[in-house]
Amino acid sequence: MTETTPFKKLLTASALLAAAVTTAPAFAADSYVIATSADFPPLSYRDSEDTSKIIGFEMDMIEAMSEHGGWDYELKTSAFNGLLPSLKSGRVDMVVSDIYNTAERRKSVDFINYIENGFAVMVRAEDADTLTGYDAMCGKNIGILTGSAPEMDAVTAASEKHCESQGKPAIQPKSYPSVAQEIPQLANGRLSGILETLTTLAYAQSQNEGKFEIAFRDPNTTKVGIAIRKDSDFADAIREDMAWYMSSGTADENAKKWDIPVEALIKTDSP
Repeated sequence: MTETTPFKKLLTASALLAAAVTTAPAFAADSYVIATSADFPPLSYRDSEDTSKIIGFEMDMIEAMSEHGGWDYELKTSAFNGLLPSLKSGRVDMVVSDIYNTAERRKSVDFINYIENGFAVMVRAEDADTLTGYDAMCGKNIGILTGSAPEMDAVTAASEKHCESQGKPAIQPKSYPSVAQEIPQLANGRLSGILETLTTLAYAQSQNEGKFEIAFRDPNTTKVGIAIRKDSDFADAIREDMAWYMSSGTADENAKKWDIPVEALIKTDSP
């Protein structure tokens, strides 16, 4: 299985000359290392016909931005809970992997936002008529992703509000390294539900027709963005590439390609 996929592009001679003489810190580097867990279809995931290939909306987004900005990139995959540590340590330059922009994460990294997403809960189809809200999940196991503090926070808050404060047993979060590992546990009944982003669960439901249903949505939404280190001198250049991507019509085309609502795209963003 190939874990590193380089994408090669060549700058023109004039662009190279401009890079040599410019002193602006916002000028994009020739190449970046980008990390993903490749576990969030339709945003980014492994092609079933070629598992060395990562596909999805985020991959199309990065490819379009790199072509516009004139930079290369190397894609690396790792478990979700290792993505931000790799960024903070300097082993990678960016993380693009359905990363929620939260106040806690903003203490150590910056974000370039592109989607407004939200959590939902998926259950077995036969349970969809009874597990219609968090209050019906009291005392039951719900799957979350290992290393996802926002998912843990969502379950904890829902449990306190809808269960524990009412004298009911708490919702029991069970963490797994990937969504792919949660699906069989839901199917065999070890999990009563999976809490994940709506875009990911909608795809999982479509790929397992008749087996699962999205039972309800969490009322809160959160921005999703490219995570970069706070000391990154290329942030402004990448923001400019993102602004082009969102305004050029390319983002709309890619969203429709991957069945993502165009309304979820963040067309105007600020640091």
